Amino acid sequence: MRAVPLARLEDTYWYSFNDEPIATVSAYPYPRLGSPAFLLPDESPDSLWHLFAETVAGIDHFTSTSGLEWKREDSVVLFGRSPSIYREGSVYYLLYETERKGRHIRSCPSSIMLSSSTDLASWSDPIALLEASDVHYSSYRGGKGRLYRPQLVQWQGRYRLYFGAGESRLYEAMPSSIAYLAYADGHDIEGPYEPLPLPVLEPDPASMYRSLAMGSVRIVPCSDGLGAVCCPLFYDDENDAVRSAMILMRSLDGNDWEDVMTMQLSPLDGWASHVISSCDIRYKENEGTWYCYYAASGPVPGLPVAIYRESLGLLLGKERR
Repeated sequence: MRAVPLARLEDTYWYSFNDEPIATVSAYPYPRLGSPAFLLPDESPDSLWHLFAETVAGIDHFTSTSGLEWKREDSVVLFGRSPSIYREGSVYYLLYETERKGRHIRSCPSSIMLSSSTDLASWSDPIALLEASDVHYSSYRGGKGRLYRPQLVQWQGRYRLYFGAGESRLYEAMPSSIAYLAYADGHDIEGPYEPLPLPVLEPDPASMYRSLAMGSVRIVPCSDGLGAVCCPLFYDDENDAVRSAMILMRSLDGNDWEDVMTMQLSPLDGWASHVISSCDIRYKENEGTWYCYYAASGPVPGLPVAIYRESLGLLLGKERR
């Protein structure tokens, strides 16, 4: 995707494509479908839309001719989480998080992994880019060390690996969230990567929407800076509830960030009312439209107890000009 100016991202109004989750065609139902990472047709090797998403079993691959209805192709990474796609020339790089399984799972640090492909079907053996043990703030308030939602961008002639760090668990009824946003620099795409001594964003009690947790952050490289779509958690005093949001932020250097606008709040009822957990965003230039697929959860209707299902929705951004 060609980088566009920050102003093109900021001067945008956002609306939901549909009140229901996007449709997927699969041989089996998905009790959970989250952490979307996608490619537009002009970015893919076969002119199709490609989507990678997290399920209960790992990372699955979907394709589409329209970006609206998706067909499952195959499973890519067993037990992998939070995928993202970075393209350089004709090579596609899949980044994701995994945990080494052991007798005491909660004590096993998570790792950021990298695999490559030229056709989005066959992938190289993964290599580890960063371990939770390499990042001293990967543990938040005594919790287990976790790295989340890795993403690669090129910045000033180097590779910058953005990631979430630290598991923030708020209430028993809420899923765990992400405490910090941080990054690590490297000269080569396969590393080594050197993490910053401190994260660049953390929960802010003074913030309207980032008071409880940073949540997932998706970086948007622009020609004159960086945008970011964040999915933080906050306490809604009026409705006496923990809620989530999607907010747009901006930075000129990737270190100092400021809020730009609120793109969407989690609704008070429906399929996305529990929490908005992650997203991916890309600009479709021939339409002048930003596509933002997001993962959210809500109660399964018709059940006597609250059981939540995670699904994918689509938010569209149109330029005001």
